[in-house]
Amino acid sequence: MISFGDIVQVVATLIAAFAGAWFAFIYQNRQKASAERQEHIAAGNRALATLLQQANTLKLYQVDMIEPFRDDPGRHIDIRPTLQYREEALTFDVKSLNFLLTPKYAEVVFDLIIEEERYREALKAINERSRHHFEVVQQKLFRYGIKDGVSYSDRNFRDALGELDYKLVKRHTDAVVLHVDRTVESLVVAKDRLLKTLLEIYPNEKYINFESLQNPPGSIFKQGAA
Repeated sequence: MISFGDIVQVVATLIAAFAGAWFAFIYQNRQKASAERQEHIAAGNRALATLLQQANTLKLYQVDMIEPFRDDPGRHIDIRPTLQYREEALTFDVKSLNFLLTPKYAEVVFDLIIEEERYREALKAINERSRHHFEVVQQKLFRYGIKDGVSYSDRNFRDALGELDYKLVKRHTDAVVLHVDRTVESLVVAKDRLLKTLLEIYPNEKYINFESLQNPPGSIFKQGAA
């Protein structure tokens, strides 16, 4: 015969076993959710850091190379060529941002993909202009007798380069200014949008933030935490 006490003991044992398994399941899920949260926050900060590096690279070029000659009619000659930039550097790890691929936030990821392409196109424009400047423009100017520090007319440069290469370096320069200006601006806009999204999903966390500094001279971006 099974007594009522035996039944109570069995039921109590089952409840205890179930409760233990349930609490273990809850604990494991919480641990997993916490680890997942930290992974997402880290992925967001890596994307913000990439945006900062991209913006800083182009802002430095803008400040050092473009600004001194922005309104100079001879800027296509005066802006110095640079060593080649690595066009495939500073890419986003889109896979780590899969948590943003929801109907509400997916556009933020698409923004980053577009910004990466804009950044790469800006570097391509700079590299192509520099290559043409090193290989063609400087060689022709040297052979023509053009010297640094001496003032020359636009006609002198046209005669030295020939009409085709003169127009080409002018077109390259205009393209560089356009790409750099708009990409520096759009990178900051993309940063603001990504940062707002991360703060909405995981509030009260620390994220990389940066803003462009107009003053003092030589400053590019100020970093901080949001």
